[in-house]
Amino acid sequence: MRGVLALVLVLASCGGDDAEVEAPADFGAPETDGTFVGPGGGPNYPGSRPPGAPPGDDLGVVQDGQMPEPDRRDPRPDDQGLDPPPEPDAGPPPEPDAGPRPDAGDPALPPGDHMDNVGYIGASCAADADCDYAESFCLESAEGYPNGLCSLDCERLCPDRDGASFTFCVGDVVAGSGACVQQCDYERFERGCRPGYGCRALGRFNDPATRRQVCLPGGDPAPPGDVACGRDLNERGVNYVPTDSPEDHPEGRADLTCHIEGPVIVRSPIRGVSYRYSSDDAAGPMFMSCHLAVALDDLSVYLAELGVIEVEHIGTYNCRVIAGSDELSQHGLATAIDLAAFTTSDGDYYSLVGHWEHDTEDPQTPEGRWLYELAHQMLARGIFNIVLTPNFNAAHDNHFHVDLTAGANFLGSTGTRTRVIGPNPSGD
Repeated sequence: MRGVLALVLVLASCGGDDAEVEAPADFGAPETDGTFVGPGGGPNYPGSRPPGAPPGDDLGVVQDGQMPEPDRRDPRPDDQGLDPPPEPDAGPPPEPDAGPRPDAGDPALPPGDHMDNVGYIGASCAADADCDYAESFCLESAEGYPNGLCSLDCERLCPDRDGASFTFCVGDVVAGSGACVQQCDYERFERGCRPGYGCRALGRFNDPATRRQVCLPGGDPAPPGDVACGRDLNERGVNYVPTDSPEDHPEGRADLTCHIEGPVIVRSPIRGVSYRYSSDDAAGPMFMSCHLAVALDDLSVYLAELGVIEVEHIGTYNCRVIAGSDELSQHGLATAIDLAAFTTSDGDYYSLVGHWEHDTEDPQTPEGRWLYELAHQMLARGIFNIVLTPNFNAAHDNHFHVDLTAGANFLGSTGTRTRVIGPNPSGD
């Protein structure tokens, strides 16, 4: 058994990956400037559901209908000379079926683990031998790690295994060095981590400014900080799970912090509308503020009226400043999303890069008019406070930027496009 520091199990932190992967695919994909849109999915990140799982099967309940009448015949042989009933067969009873129960799952898969992770960093273990990589060790249940946890000493970086969840090097686990743990993975685990573990944002060992969401012993984080917003999400039935704010800093701006109010992981569909990152094959979890999740629920109501079943987006969270300014972008607060294309149940496809008609208030094509009307309605219906279209500047040629800037009411749709200022290609 390794000497281990008392885990700070109440740490409200989580997330990140190794040296070579700046953020897990679950939380999004890279923006055009090479940064990622989420703190780590993905992000299973999971599937996240509203707190409180739906009730399970009602096992053992008597079905409707009459119970059969009991057999009231006298089992004793009568005294009229009739033969007694035959003796029961004295042979051995049939052997029970030795096969696994249908719900037993893969007997080789430890409870709660994912098959991609078995034997690797973050997986269950009872002893060091259960961890199948060089210099591995097992943080055992007796040390406070439910079902054990495969780990590895580290000074700053951790390796990743192809196909497995990303890893991260954290402190306060093993005396004298860092220890590798699993990043929160909402694709493989419904709540980001296997049972007994919760997502927490931690700084990297020997590099505390780099923070990621990782799995540590303990339950889920508290509900979103804005209690009213969290209650609203619950009442709407949005499929989400609360998480922690990454508390990142824009590149080169340690004086600014991307703090997310009521951070949540949201899963599709929302009101029957799936949200898919444009380079992904399927919808995945999205990291955002609670208030953006409410706005997407409102947007989905409207899109469902239009027959939309899928939205392609190119990012929610990205810790950066507005180009040419010292002000955090709404993406840095996870209150913005970039919308790239829309698909209806009839197979109609509306793409900003392919169908938007620039520098006009009178689009001529059906697709151009559809997109023009959508841009105006998202503001007119109060879904978002700011809507920037490809007419705003060249950086928005392929998407609507929509956000929740407090006190704003602006549609960037008319006139000649403005020049992009500064190095940030998003320009918002």
